[in-house]
Amino acid sequence: MDISIGTHMRCHGVLSAILLLMMCTVLRAEKLPPIKDKLTIVAFGNSITAERNTIKAVFAQRLPDLLRKEGIDIEVINSGIGGSHTGRRVDHDLFKIPHALDRLEKDVLQHNPDITIIGFGTNDAHIDSKVKNGPSRIPITDYRRNLKYIIESVQKLGSKVILIAPNCLGDAYQEFQNERLLKYVQVAVKLSKKYKTALLNNYALFREYDSKPGQSMEDLMLDGVHPNDRGHEMMANHLQKLIVDILKG
Repeated sequence: MDISIGTHMRCHGVLSAILLLMMCTVLRAEKLPPIKDKLTIVAFGNSITAERNTIKAVFAQRLPDLLRKEGIDIEVINSGIGGSHTGRRVDHDLFKIPHALDRLEKDVLQHNPDITIIGFGTNDAHIDSKVKNGPSRIPITDYRRNLKYIIESVQKLGSKVILIAPNCLGDAYQEFQNERLLKYVQVAVKLSKKYKTALLNNYALFREYDSKPGQSMEDLMLDGVHPNDRGHEMMANHLQKLIVDILKG
C-alpha cells in the first residue's frame, strides 16, 4: 500500500474528527443561556418599601448607585404597596388593595429576580383597636405561615432572599404596639435563620441608633412609622453590604 495514500487517509480522518468536534462545541455553546449583565432585584413589601412623595429616595431607589460603585449593575423593581400585609385581602381588608399573597406571582415571581428583598410585618402586627391586648391585623401564626410561603416560593426560583424585619415605631405610638411588633420581628429573625437568608433587622438597627448619646430614633423617622431619608440611607447602606456578600458567595 502506498504510504502517502495511507497518510492522506489518516489525516483526512483526523481532520473530519476535528471538524465534527468543533461543530458539536458550537452547537453546545448555542444552547447555553446568555450570561446576565445586569442583576434583577425585587423589593417586595409595604409602605416602608414603596416610593413616597415625601422621601427623596427610599432604600430601593438608592441601591443602584451604591452597587454601581462596587462594579455591580442592577435593576431594582419596587413592589412595595402602602398598607400591605403578608396575607390576602380577605384576611384583613382595612386597605382595599391586593396584599402579599394576592400579588406574589405578578409582583415577584414573574420577574424571576436574582435577589428578592422581603419586608413585611408593620401592618400585620398593628393593633387597630389601640387596646393593649387587642388583636393584630394578621395573627402571628398566620404571619409566620405567610412569610414562610413567600420565602419558599422565592427560593424555589433560585432567588436569594434578604428579609427585612420591621423597624420599631416612634414616640407617637403606645409602647404596647412596639411590644407586639417585636414578637413579629422575632418571627422574621427565626425564619431567616431557618431558611438561611440574609437579614436586615431594622428593629435592632433603629434601637441601636437610639441608644447612642446625642441620637434619637426620631432622627430616622418621618412620622413615627416610616423611615425618613436618613433612615432609608442607613437601610440602603446595610443592604448594599448584604448584597455584595451574597454575590461573593
